[in-house]
Amino acid sequence: MSSDREALIEALDAIEAGCKTVAAFPLETLTRTEGHALLARLDKLDQRLVSVQRRMSGRLVTVAHGQRTPA
Repeated sequence: MSSDREALIEALDAIEAGCKTVAAFPLETLTRTEGHALLARLDKLDQRLVSVQRRMSGRLVTVAHGQRTPA
């Protein structure tokens, strides 16, 4: 189980690193088409992250209300 948690931390670190790279990119060098494509991809990523956040929030609410967590 510890390796699963380590993999999760590594994945989150990779997301953070990717966000820093994207944020540092000179966006003014993108064409209009490239900018639209970037926005579409960012939107999809945002939707996926929101989904994970909602699942995690639901999980924490469930635990807070005294329901047992699986081992």
